[in-house]
Amino acid sequence: MKNSQKTVYRRTELPNGVVVQTDYMPHAYSASVGAWLPRGSRHEKADEFGLSHFYEHLVFKGTENRSALDIARSVEDRGGNLEAYTTRQETGFYANVVAEDVPLAVDVIADMLMNPRFEKSDMEKERKVIVEEIHSYDDIPEELAGDVFNAAHFAGCGIAHSITGKARDVRSLTLEQMWEYERQVLEDFPIVVCAAGKVDHDELVDLCAKKFKRKKRGKVFPHDEYRSRGSIKIVGKQDITQSNLFWGTSFGYEKLDEKTRYAVSLFNVAVGAGMASRLFQKIREENGLAYSVYSTVDVYRDCMDWGVSLATEPRQLKKALALAIAETQGFLENGFAKDELERTKANVVGSLRLGADFPEKRMMRLAEQTLHLGGFHPMEASVEGILKMEEAEVLEIVRDVFGRSGYTIAVVQPDSVKKPDLSQYLPFAAGA
Repeated sequence: MKNSQKTVYRRTELPNGVVVQTDYMPHAYSASVGAWLPRGSRHEKADEFGLSHFYEHLVFKGTENRSALDIARSVEDRGGNLEAYTTRQETGFYANVVAEDVPLAVDVIADMLMNPRFEKSDMEKERKVIVEEIHSYDDIPEELAGDVFNAAHFAGCGIAHSITGKARDVRSLTLEQMWEYERQVLEDFPIVVCAAGKVDHDELVDLCAKKFKRKKRGKVFPHDEYRSRGSIKIVGKQDITQSNLFWGTSFGYEKLDEKTRYAVSLFNVAVGAGMASRLFQKIREENGLAYSVYSTVDVYRDCMDWGVSLATEPRQLKKALALAIAETQGFLENGFAKDELERTKANVVGSLRLGADFPEKRMMRLAEQTLHLGGFHPMEASVEGILKMEEAEVLEIVRDVFGRSGYTIAVVQPDSVKKPDLSQYLPFAAGA
């Protein structure tokens, strides 16, 4: 098992700047391969909100060589699947296929990015689909609370914007903007191709050289700007019965080295990631205030954010928030309980090793580290680094980073409920 999980990493940069990276898994039957653009919703101007996400949708509608149905069937008819996603930081297109179908997957993905056939009729149909997608997210209070947090906490920088844009933004996007985006894909942005599983690096390099030959050397990385502030934002919504909370903070990368990432990961798992975490045990198991409660970390090129998500009865919101703050404060003041650090390390390391059995997870890790951290960090090095972390070191780091900026409270609650006064919960002084 150890040998089958070991990272066999190779990287090649083509003359046109396309970067090809592979993580070879000799015992796999399948492979995951994809292409990433270092542009997401945070890089959009006011008249472009939702453009990256719309582009992700529209390239599936057809190319110079394939219809939309041809694209859908090309990989699915072989038992694989073709996926795409947009985040605030990047846009990715990837496929999971049996090993012998890697050339097919690369051909389809490259065709979508190099030869899209943007037609007005397709754009108008997909515009309706995306508006419905936006409405579906608006119907999920937990998702909405996260967007409210981002809009309030990151006001003044692109992270504040939703990935899909609002319905009115999507309705105003034009075909001309889409073609300008495509020009940037061909000429400006770098493209990163990542693959994991049973994939031959040299063969993939030759394949990408042919399939991405229209690509010109792109050296433009969209500008990232990080701003944050502490605030309280409460939004009323019809047809819901619970108050949905997202409470958290963020910090920049002035000191975000590997040890900081390890420390934040250990902190997050101990405080709120999983049923054994402090938040789950205190808020759900001991007090019965929420069905779902967890903490989460988002990583960007220039910052990280951390927050707590839960939903509870409106009359219990203050109690649930107070408990979340108390548990977080308690960790920052007192550190790990007996044996908690070792259990948390085992959790983090076990998660990494479990993911190492799956080509898709290894491919995603390869792509996200390249785009967010500027380079790949093999799993073996991460495991070794995590296991070496001492409690005093973890506490010193998390007390520092969690004391850098203000905390934000975002709530989505029934519009029939009076807005609570939550000012007593801000500011939250980490480690005070």
